[in-house]
Amino acid sequence: MNIIITLKDLAKESITRGIPILGSVKGAWLAEKIQQVQPQHILELGTANGYSGCILGSTGAELTTIEVNALIAEEARENFKKYGIKAQVLLGDAVEIVKRMVKEKSEYYDIIFIDFAKHKYFTVLEDCLKLVKKGGFIIADNITMDGCLNYKEAVLHHPQLKTELIPIKDGLSSSTKI
Repeated sequence: MNIIITLKDLAKESITRGIPILGSVKGAWLAEKIQQVQPQHILELGTANGYSGCILGSTGAELTTIEVNALIAEEARENFKKYGIKAQVLLGDAVEIVKRMVKEKSEYYDIIFIDFAKHKYFTVLEDCLKLVKKGGFIIADNITMDGCLNYKEAVLHHPQLKTELIPIKDGLSSSTKI
């Protein structure tokens, strides 16, 4: 079943309510990537109401997602339950939680999806590199937005990453750890 079609009502409702979501066009690209990679463990920075998390977890992967807003995190939990996604929602600042995960030698992720405060993308990059498996992916949304320019430059020139830019709307970057 096509996850983008399944999430059509959630997407419509999110847009109406002004909840920033990935959207169906970028969502379709992400769903294709998930189908291709078949990840087991995914980390998401920025849950919102769970729209992108539902796409990330659509093939049965275990999703760990971090959201700073308790109200919207609860909504995401409900959506994960509704759409049958195996997700653990962590409440708090993603930068701090990711730092703690690195210290605790948390598991290694097949995919890390970054879509939270744009000016913090660059701040979490090195820690995300420590958490993603070799051959795994760090994918970031809104890559052409102002707050992301230092992140974009960093992933394009990082010696441990092979990065492609996906020119859909305000862009995505998909970086493979080499």
